[in-house]
Amino acid sequence: MRARIVPLETLRALNHLDWVDRSRRVFKEGDHVYVPVKDGYPCDAVLPVRIRKGRGYQRLGDGVIFHGRRPTAEEIDDVATREASAFILFIPTHTGDCRVPSYEVLSGTPREVLHRESGILYHLDPTKVMFSQGNREEKRRIASLIRPGERIADMFAGIGYFTLPAATAGGVVHAMEINPDSFFYLEKNIGSNHLGASVHAECGDCRDLLSGIYDRIMMGHFDSGEYLSSALPHTAPGTVIHLHTLSPDEEMVMEIIGAHGYDAEVTVHRVKKYAPQICHCVLDVVLI
Repeated sequence: MRARIVPLETLRALNHLDWVDRSRRVFKEGDHVYVPVKDGYPCDAVLPVRIRKGRGYQRLGDGVIFHGRRPTAEEIDDVATREASAFILFIPTHTGDCRVPSYEVLSGTPREVLHRESGILYHLDPTKVMFSQGNREEKRRIASLIRPGERIADMFAGIGYFTLPAATAGGVVHAMEINPDSFFYLEKNIGSNHLGASVHAECGDCRDLLSGIYDRIMMGHFDSGEYLSSALPHTAPGTVIHLHTLSPDEEMVMEIIGAHGYDAEVTVHRVKKYAPQICHCVLDVVLI
């Protein structure tokens, strides 16, 4: 890693400088803080590739999030030193249909952050709305499947996790979100990414907002199966449905689809491990 050596107290002021490579982590050793440098800019040192051992965490903008079990004092201190973050949160779970975070502030003062992923900007307050970095590859996969001009329904849009990549890929997206806090950031993120002409966003229950026929329907909620019957009247042969679930049940899906007069081809994609013996999966359903 190419790096510049800087005083610890200057880290936050460096965030927006052109030479800082924000795709890599800052490294601290003794009194030295090494900031990654982009190719083409001068550096003070070249460090070997290091594999960090220890508790995993999520970096969102200038904030740090722990998930799973509560971190120890040593783990918190390690990350505080490594990241020089504005705040550190422990978020063990998200609750209800609105996926509201249950959180504990471990240090600093939580605030709205700006997260960049695959060239897309996401504004969010992690104490109010959910953001899962574990879905990054799934967002890219879905975006790669979209044909320009497709009419797409995102029934659980959140702050734009799948809406923004889909619109960036050329889709015309009807984005629906029931949580007012998430909807606020959805609209903000649509504007920040200059996608207003490609996304129509509405706040409310997706079952009441679906309209017309869609080429593709994204159902990014673990209870998506309960909403499938509401989605099917807005489909046609060839419509593709991406149904997220923790319990892939192809037989149940085929039964519901059959009741609406369709046959289907179903493919199961594993997104990530969710818990012991449980995986987050997506059923790709092509209606026939």
